[in-house]
Amino acid sequence: MNENEISKWQEAISSLPDKHFFNTMHLYLGEIKTPYNKQRLTQQLAAFIKREENLTNLLTLLDSFDITILTAISLIPNATQETIVEFFHTEYSVTEIYAEIINLIERLLIYKEQSDTGKELIKINPLIRENLLPFLDTKLIFPDYTVSTFSQDDFFAISPNLLAAFITYIRIRGISCKADGTIKKNDINRLSEIFPGNEKLLQLLMNSFTNLSLVYESENGKGYKLELGRIRKFAELSELQQYTLLCAAAVSRFSKDGLKKEAQLLIDCLSSIPESGFSRDSILRLAFLAGTYTEDGNAVARKSRFSRILEAARQEAGTEPEQNAELLDRMIDCAVEFGLLRKIGKTEDGIDLYKSANDIIANNNQTSSLTNDSLLYGNSTESQQAPKVLNIDSTFTVTLMPGLKLKELLPLTDFMLVKKNEVVTEFEITRQSVSEGFDNDLTPETIFERIEKYSYYPIPQNLKINITEWYNSYSSAKLYYGYILKVADNNISLIEKNPNIQKYIKEKLSEGIYLLNLPAGTDINEFINESALEFLGNVKTSLTKSEFTTFPLLRNGHKPAILNTQNKTVKKTSISEADKILKSLNSCLANLEMDKHIKESLAHRISNRLILSENQLKTAAVRTEILEADGMDFAGKIHLIEAAIKDEDLMELQMPDANGKGLFFTVIGTPLSISRQPGEAVMRFQLEPTKDIQNLLVSRITHLRRLRF
Repeated sequence: MNENEISKWQEAISSLPDKHFFNTMHLYLGEIKTPYNKQRLTQQLAAFIKREENLTNLLTLLDSFDITILTAISLIPNATQETIVEFFHTEYSVTEIYAEIINLIERLLIYKEQSDTGKELIKINPLIRENLLPFLDTKLIFPDYTVSTFSQDDFFAISPNLLAAFITYIRIRGISCKADGTIKKNDINRLSEIFPGNEKLLQLLMNSFTNLSLVYESENGKGYKLELGRIRKFAELSELQQYTLLCAAAVSRFSKDGLKKEAQLLIDCLSSIPESGFSRDSILRLAFLAGTYTEDGNAVARKSRFSRILEAARQEAGTEPEQNAELLDRMIDCAVEFGLLRKIGKTEDGIDLYKSANDIIANNNQTSSLTNDSLLYGNSTESQQAPKVLNIDSTFTVTLMPGLKLKELLPLTDFMLVKKNEVVTEFEITRQSVSEGFDNDLTPETIFERIEKYSYYPIPQNLKINITEWYNSYSSAKLYYGYILKVADNNISLIEKNPNIQKYIKEKLSEGIYLLNLPAGTDINEFINESALEFLGNVKTSLTKSEFTTFPLLRNGHKPAILNTQNKTVKKTSISEADKILKSLNSCLANLEMDKHIKESLAHRISNRLILSENQLKTAAVRTEILEADGMDFAGKIHLIEAAIKDEDLMELQMPDANGKGLFFTVIGTPLSISRQPGEAVMRFQLEPTKDIQNLLVSRITHLRRLRF
């Protein structure tokens, strides 16, 4: 038992507001004689907890919900009420979590500790931790699922062919978006014909391309164009890295560091899902935990990576704290849409189960075992024979089977336009698509070489003739756009013999006049610096460079080692033993001679499992108080609200929904003030966890409950 942690617990108890401190002491120690000493009382409370009978009853009275929340607290480093709410947001309401935490604090199972940053961290009581650990069960959070009904849907997964097809569409046609980033109707209609049934996927891809700066808005404002240099760099990454970066970028716009953390979190999550599958709730919790542990499975002592990711997201995308879980929701939705997560069926209870796209993960891990060079540039495959995946018919329609990586597809489709993307991908070679290739310095010979490398059959002769004729026509007149370098006659020799300048010269237009291999508008300072010419001045540009110029490299996925504790033998609490304790306590209470209201208060404490021994009943210092009121009891509600305002207690209230359909909603918060009017009262109420303040009519509250601690 860590003495330092025990000291922190004692300090946390001693520093409670006097009202809460003495309520706790009265509950467990009975009447307190004066003069009193807080430190000595805290030590007496510790002795009460460690007494064998009390400790045994404390653990026996744990129910499944208690153990679930306690397990989560043990798993989440630096847990707070807010992070526990986020962790369970798909299963339990804010009210349920807050009420349970208050109950566990009153039962001395957990306590709150003030952090250096001012946050209230939730900790397990160190006096009982060793005895409690065998009862904690990660299976309650990550159950073993069994598929009862297998999904009949075909598995869809984003692929290099689909990405290449989408890229060729933007390269040839461009793509137009509204101010909010949604693709405009004309493009959506065309894309729907080419990529049937994938409209949502294409919108996500467009979001990703924009946020990753793979596209830029054209100067005339008429749509987006490809940033070819970044596209080629992106294609050098492994498939899993490409897809997780796309997935992260579809969720929000991040800095380079934030993007890396978000994509890595998704890889870790995908790598941790068992073959039998996880529910959506389990996947969200897994993603939460995947960001809070280091590779060796140890908890991150500093602020959790998950928290830092979400904090960065809030700063960069305007996300409020209550939207943290929504950010993860969107990421999981995107992973499903991309096929990184695949629905495999349902359990007997109708819960959808998902598993990872293991083929993509396996391919990534296999690729990662190669050298860094082969990971980035694919050099290890250069010497292998290229797969024959291409066929061209008489109409110049190109049928492309799967089998090539994106970095291989980009140069192959540089002169094609996508026609259809389904099981196989169809492109077409047209005068327009080939001219785009010529703009990127392709020649007929280069095009023929690329086709022959992957084609089943020889290139049709009429296609060769057409491409050659199109090139001759294209070459008959040239329109240049870019930086022009003009030098005096006495400097021509110096320019043409300088290798640092030569590599930037695209074409010699005339004697002493050169077209540089730099698109207009880009930063030319690199050329100026490398040329080392004293007579060459700076060229300024008003355009800003993208936020980052390279893509982050991600490691293989790691399963949080904490999940391996699922294999341990877990002690189970006995419902019958718990019932026996409660019945014994109620029987003892029934035999005691005391005021009816005091008995009701003690019975309430027994039902809340705050009474561990009969001695607590006999020595109890009970302050009778109303903790709940129903809708018809207007005076009772007023009294309850005023008492909660005085003691700054949380309250749970139920009200009818404003839609008039007879539905009710439950909220939790802190009453701030109450103003009475003839026949009515208005309460100012601060909602949790948003901290929004609303004015509520007391008459409309159908049920009110005071959460005392």
